[in-house]
Amino acid sequence: MVWADLHVHTAYSDGVHSIEETVRFAKTQGIQAIAITDHDTVFHYEKVKAVCKQYGLETIRGVEMSCYDCDVHKKVHIVGLWLDEYPQYVEKLCQNTLQCRDCYHHEMIQKLNQKGLDITYEEAKQYAPYNIVFKMHLFMAIVHKYPEYNNLQKYRELFMEETSQDIDAKMGYIDVKEGIEAIRQDGGIAIIAHPCEYHNYDEIEKYVSYGLQGIEISHPSMEEEDYDLTQSFARKYNLLKSGGSDFHNIQLTPIGHHGLTKQQFMELKRQVNR
Repeated sequence: MVWADLHVHTAYSDGVHSIEETVRFAKTQGIQAIAITDHDTVFHYEKVKAVCKQYGLETIRGVEMSCYDCDVHKKVHIVGLWLDEYPQYVEKLCQNTLQCRDCYHHEMIQKLNQKGLDITYEEAKQYAPYNIVFKMHLFMAIVHKYPEYNNLQKYRELFMEETSQDIDAKMGYIDVKEGIEAIRQDGGIAIIAHPCEYHNYDEIEKYVSYGLQGIEISHPSMEEEDYDLTQSFARKYNLLKSGGSDFHNIQLTPIGHHGLTKQQFMELKRQVNR
């Protein structure tokens, strides 16, 4: 049974649900501890903490930083958990990324229009009341007008196939070494998220040299072989073990199926606090 979900998104980044909705979903699935790890966003933790207290869930301050490895031209997502009260180093890096991402998504709307999908930034912004427009919000605007697009495969076709070094540069991703260092400077634990998704396994040794402290061992994008691989990397480099649902949208991704058992979560906390 999943006890702790340590990788969750809300409408404060690229999720579509409020903090309260998200926490309520987690509660109904038996989750006892949660980390809201919104992309490149750390300013809403007091609201997260208040809602979790209301629902009786333990919570951890977290973030998912959108990083990049320029050596191999790969995206790398680094989750930071147990951040300090004022994560100033993370915040500084993330603000630039958000500005760049917002500019690029204006360009992306034009490309979607050229494909016959008639949406505007203002329509997408209705789904992003607290932050910039992310891809998920563009998708929600599309689904509102074109209901036949409302499935995960369509999302992947629209937003996960087109990529290039030029596009990656426009997105303003954070240098992975700087991202790991910022999390640690802010008192957090730096964890590589879903290494299977961006084919990051070959670079894990390098990231450990940068200060990487953990790896996700449970995530919905993992195949059977990834469970063995992540465990082997955790053993080889003495990495902390984390995981979660990567929840964004109740209609596309479930909550309560991926994360840590009670024993795994208690062991993680013991190692963090030793």
